[in-house]
Amino acid sequence: MNPFGEATDLTQGEKIVTISSVVPSVLSLNHHLEKLKPQVRFLSSLVRSLQVSLKKRFGGIFINVKMATLTQDGTTAPFSDPVYLKAAALDPAFSLMWIDHHVLVSLEVKAEVREHVKELILREAVETEQPTPCVDEEEQESLGQGEGLFAAYHKRKKKDVGTTPALQLSHYLHIADGQNVLLFWAMNMKVLPSLFKVAIRVLAVPASSAPVERVFSHGGIILRPHRAQMSDRLLTNLVFCKCNAL
Repeated sequence: MNPFGEATDLTQGEKIVTISSVVPSVLSLNHHLEKLKPQVRFLSSLVRSLQVSLKKRFGGIFINVKMATLTQDGTTAPFSDPVYLKAAALDPAFSLMWIDHHVLVSLEVKAEVREHVKELILREAVETEQPTPCVDEEEQESLGQGEGLFAAYHKRKKKDVGTTPALQLSHYLHIADGQNVLLFWAMNMKVLPSLFKVAIRVLAVPASSAPVERVFSHGGIILRPHRAQMSDRLLTNLVFCKCNAL
């Protein structure tokens, strides 16, 4: 059960990115149980029950990676939101390596899943990009008058063609190698601007409600019966300081 404990710790953190570990954790646990099946003698029913429960609870993830089929009743499977796939791919600790190691399908299907995840990221990157007005060189020259003696040295700056979302994604997959997700995006926010906008949106989602539940627990500890006359503002400030202390 150690892998289950590790997955629980990863997805219930407070000051770390948690949503990116959901898909790799679920698929890794399924792979772990799959490998246990031929090894156990007396707990085979427990292993099968855990795997069935895992696939039922996180059915949407298994459907998205083509390890399960859509339900016939038309209901939406849990955890089917593509944000989980995008978050896992945009965490350099996981990137797309979880597809190679823990998606238990054929190589052709793995390639389809990989392309699907890339398409999800690129689609959102294009949607979040703001169009920039194109200014030709003559307009730049007219706008650049009166900027100083050496203004002409800098005014013919052209847009870098290497900053398209597709090339940024290719570069990201090349340099992602297990780095800390927060440090990585802090250092590469200008190198990968389009992907950075997508990353700060999807990686900010908490994987579970555990951090929020801890906030209410802190509030209950602070507001004791002998502090019944504490004002709402003071309680709010104390809880804020408690939950945001370094």
